[in-house]
Amino acid sequence: MRSGSSQQSRSSQAGAAFVELVVTLPVLVALLIGTADFARVFYTSIELTNAARAGAQFGAKNLGASANISGMQGAATSSVNITGVTATAAQVCQCALPDGSFPDTITCTATPPPCPSPRFRVITVSVTATATYSMIARYPGIPRTLTINRTSVMRVTE
Repeated sequence: MRSGSSQQSRSSQAGAAFVELVVTLPVLVALLIGTADFARVFYTSIELTNAARAGAQFGAKNLGASANISGMQGAATSSVNITGVTATAAQVCQCALPDGSFPDTITCTATPPPCPSPRFRVITVSVTATATYSMIARYPGIPRTLTINRTSVMRVTE
């Protein structure tokens, strides 16, 4: 009699374990997909930050490179491991006051710099890297595709 009772207990335990698996498996799969999706978003964000920084470093190395817009954009797009990255670059020249404020924007091609004393010319480059990210799954309240932008601004060494 005991052997039949223990056999019935084992099969009911196996059945209960199967029911628990069926109930928790969808939750675990959703958690896994969500974790993978948001990890990919953060990776894309980090790659875009690195791309913008690489483009700005290219332009900030000297005055000639700061005017090379296509060179900055090329440095940004070629420095990443993801596809679909676009970059926009700009050069900005300003007259700065000794207190650190920038009241005037000037043309960068003027030689000598058209900043009257005590002002001095400050040249910066700005690179914005952009990519469109597509989610693996749909989430309530979050769009299926996200446009991610990262910008880096650096001062040009003259």
